[in-house]
Order: sequence, then C-alpha cells, then structure tokens
Amino acid sequence: MKVLLIGSCGRMGQNMQEMLTERGIEYVGIDKNNRQDAKNYACDVILDFSNANCLHENLLLAEEKHLPIVVATTNHTEENIKEIQQKKDKMTIFLESNFSEMFHVMLKFIRQFQNMKTCDFVVQESHHKHKKDVPSGSCKQILEEFKKYDICPTVSCFRVGEVVGEHKICAYSGHEKLEISHTVSNRRVFCEGAIKACEFVIGKPYGLYSMDDII
Repeated sequence: MKVLLIGSCGRMGQNMQEMLTERGIEYVGIDKNNRQDAKNYACDVILDFSNANCLHENLLLAEEKHLPIVVATTNHTEENIKEIQQKKDKMTIFLESNFSEMFHVMLKFIRQFQNMKTCDFVVQESHHKHKKDVPSGSCKQILEEFKKYDICPTVSCFRVGEVVGEHKICAYSGHEKLEISHTVSNRRVFCEGAIKACEFVIGKPYGLYSMDDII
C-alpha cells in the first residue's frame, strides 16, 4: 500500500508520517508547498488530514487519479456533505471524524437509551485549546446518534490544555446516574484507525464508508 498523505505538515499529519514510517508503509506527504505535484505521484489511496476547506479540490484529485479517498477532516459545511453525497456513486469515499474504534463502540451504547426518554442526558467533550471546531466532529456524531431516538442532550464543550480527546455521556434518572466515557491520551490511536481505513477502502466498490463498516 502506498499512501498520498494530504496535510502532512499539520498536527495529525506529522503523527501519521511517524506511524507510516514505523509500519514500513510507503507514502508521499503533500502540503501547500508541493500541492501542485500531487497529480504526478502514483499511490493506492489518498488520506486527507488537511482541512474541510480543501475538500472540493481533494475529491477532484481522487476522482482524476481514480483513487479511493479517506477524508479525516472535520467541521464540514452543508455544501461539503452535499458534494460527498453527490460523488459517492462515482468514487470510493471513506468519511470519518473519529478513527478510534473504542469511540464507535461507545456510540453503539446510545441505542440502549431509546426507551429511557424521561432521563436527563448530558454530553461533555474536552479537547486541546488549539482545536478550532466547537463542538467537535466526534461530539456531533454523538448528538446525531441521540437524534435517531428523538433525544436532545445538554452539551458542554471545553478547550483546555493539550487534551487529545475526552467524551462523556451521562444519563440522570431520579436518584441514579449512568456515566459512559471515552478518553484518548495519544493521537496514535487515530493514526492506527486511519491506516485501517486506508487498507479497508482499497478495492472497495464506489460508495460512502465509515468506521461502522470496519467495526
């Protein structure tokens, strides 16, 4: 497998480079300085760790090179999502905001609350102070899962220190409290998940995939 890594100089891009090197996976790093050379590189999959503003040109690149693309950026606009939906029938796209397998296991617990709508629900998330999107893409995933069951939790978002990622779900009922939490202490977790996504998506039929297709 050879990866075309877009956004290689960013926080996650640098972590990805380290892990790809450790795993002996061949890759080419792309940033704004050598973006114009991307069309010349022969790769098996594109991994996008740039930002949501670059989605359009990254999808075009994948389409032109006939490559699957793993979109690992967050804070997408409605226009971004609309474009992904329009292109999923003519290219292979893996879209995910959180590449932690444990996080997605936590999401599956939410369905257990579908018959407990009299509870008060609270979703709390914490990330490092440099993170721009509030709420995060992961937090939005949690809320979307609750929305399936017509539950609207209270949400608290914190941007503090160098916290990699903490998400907590609390359910309050009378004299009871149930708490489910997930904490990531090292970005390598996301890198491992992204590599699995790259391996998974190569050779897959056109369509839209996510971590739910892996777990």
